[in-house]
Amino acid sequence: MSENNVLRIAIIGIGNMGKKYSKKIEDGKVQRMILTAVCETCEIGKSWARGNLNEDVRIFSNSDELFLHKELFDAVLVTTPHKSHPRLTIQAFEHGKHVFCEKPAGVSLIDAKKMEAAAEMSGKKYAMMYHNRTYPVIRKLKELLQENTIGTINRMILENSNYYRTNYYHKSAGWRSSWTGEGGGVLINQGQHILNYWEWLFGSPQAVFANIPFGKYNNFEVDDEATIFMEYPNKVTGLFILTTGEIQREERLCIIGSKGKISMYGNKIVIVKNVMDSLEYGRTATVISRNDMNTTRETIECDAPEEAYDKMLNNFCEAVLDGVDLISTGKDGCKTLEITNAAYMSAWLNQKITLPIDEIVYEKLLKEHIEQEKFD
Repeated sequence: MSENNVLRIAIIGIGNMGKKYSKKIEDGKVQRMILTAVCETCEIGKSWARGNLNEDVRIFSNSDELFLHKELFDAVLVTTPHKSHPRLTIQAFEHGKHVFCEKPAGVSLIDAKKMEAAAEMSGKKYAMMYHNRTYPVIRKLKELLQENTIGTINRMILENSNYYRTNYYHKSAGWRSSWTGEGGGVLINQGQHILNYWEWLFGSPQAVFANIPFGKYNNFEVDDEATIFMEYPNKVTGLFILTTGEIQREERLCIIGSKGKISMYGNKIVIVKNVMDSLEYGRTATVISRNDMNTTRETIECDAPEEAYDKMLNNFCEAVLDGVDLISTGKDGCKTLEITNAAYMSAWLNQKITLPIDEIVYEKLLKEHIEQEKFD
C-alpha cells in the first residue's frame, strides 16, 4: 500500500470514460486517491494524456509494459472496450492489484466467472462500475422493499427509453454495436446499468423469455431494443423493456404487491397502499370488486443523482484503505451478465431459458453470431 494512507491508481484505457475518471482524480474529486499511471494503445489517447494530465503521471503503451512497473500503483481502473475486460482484470489480479472495472464483466458468463475467481485467489478488492446504485431514487426503492412497504411482491414492470442513441453514436468507435466488437447491443451496454439495479432490487430470475428485434432501428445485427419476461419463485413475474431507438424519454418502474403499489417515474416515487392485504380482501370481501378497498397515496420526490462516479470511486478507495463494503462488486457483475446472456440465448433459440444458464452453450452461440455477422 502507498504511504500516507493514499491509494495510487493506474487507468487502463484513455477513451471517453478513462478521460473522465482521470480528470476527476486529478481535480481532487476522489479523496485519498492519486493517479500515477495510464495505459493506452492509441496515440490519440496518449497525446491527450500528455497534454492534460500531471507531468508525473507515467504513460504506457500496453498492459504488459504497465505491469513491468507495478511498483507505481496499488490498483487499476479498467475502462477499455468490453471484450478486453477479462484479460486486463485477470492480469491485474495476477500482479496483486485491486481492480475497479467498468461494466460489463466481459461479454460472456464464462469470462465473468474467471474474473471473479482471479479476484478471490488474489484476495484483492474487485469493484464494478454500477453507479445507478448510488442514485437516491434507486436507494429509496431498495429501502421501501426491505421495509416490506407493499407486502409480498407479485409483479414488476420496467420501461426505459432514456438512452436514445443515434447512428452517429453507433459509428463513433469501431467496436461498438456488434457481436464482433462489443458482444451485443443495448443489453450488453446501457442495459447493464438497468439490469444491475433490477437484480439488486428483485434478485435473479429463475427463467427468462426474451423478444429481441435485432437491428430494429439501425442497420446492424445486435439489439437496440429488448423485451424480457422474467419468472421468479412463487409465480412472481417481471417485465423488462429497454430501447435506445425512441426519441421520447420514458423511465418508469412499477412494483405491485399484496399491500399496494410502488411506482417510480424518473426521480419520483408514488406509493399507493391498501388498508388491508389484497389477498385477504379477495377472500373476505362481500362485494364483487374493489369497492370496499380503501387506499392511501404518498409521493416522494428524490434528489437528482449527483456525482455518481465520484461516489463510486471514493467508495472503492475506502474499501481498499478502510475495509468498507463495496457498493457493487464483481459478483454483481456476474449476476447482471448472466441475465443478459440468458436473454440473448432466449431470443436466438426462441425458447425460455432457465438460470443458471449453460455458459458453454452461450459461448458457442455467441461465436456463431460473430462468425455470421455482416457489416454495412
